[in-house]
Amino acid sequence: MARKPRDFGTANAPFSLTSMMDMMTIILVFMIKNIDAEGQLITQAENLILPVSTSKIQPKEVSLSVTVDNEYVVVDNAKIIKTADVLAQEDILITSVDSVLKERREAEREFALRSNLPADEAGNIVVQIDKNIPYDAMYKVMATCGYSGYTNIAFAVMMKNGGEE
Repeated sequence: MARKPRDFGTANAPFSLTSMMDMMTIILVFMIKNIDAEGQLITQAENLILPVSTSKIQPKEVSLSVTVDNEYVVVDNAKIIKTADVLAQEDILITSVDSVLKERREAEREFALRSNLPADEAGNIVVQIDKNIPYDAMYKVMATCGYSGYTNIAFAVMMKNGGEE
């Protein structure tokens, strides 16, 4: 006696679910391939022209950003001091920026100790400086960052030719 094949309702289906799954898989692979998820994305300040670099080294994850433009020195979107005042002062240490950076550094250390991580490895900072800012201002900001305990300092730059040689 022969068995009658079962009808799973495929005759009534208006579309093939298998081909739709193939299409969604291709779209997903395409999206994953085109998204660069390395490191933390840093938004460039509107009035900032970053210098160009040919370096291909990607920065580590960063928790703090210092921006120096024509008007202000900004720490994590908070205006701290005018750039003209930084250029006018004789001292290398910028005290108002130093106090903010020390508070942030202490908070990072406490978080690292609570998370059972080495406290000295924390302290990554990214400095965004307009390429038209004088060297003196950059030197003072860098010295202040180092004095505050941030030893892993990286500069935000634009990649030359989109990163290609």
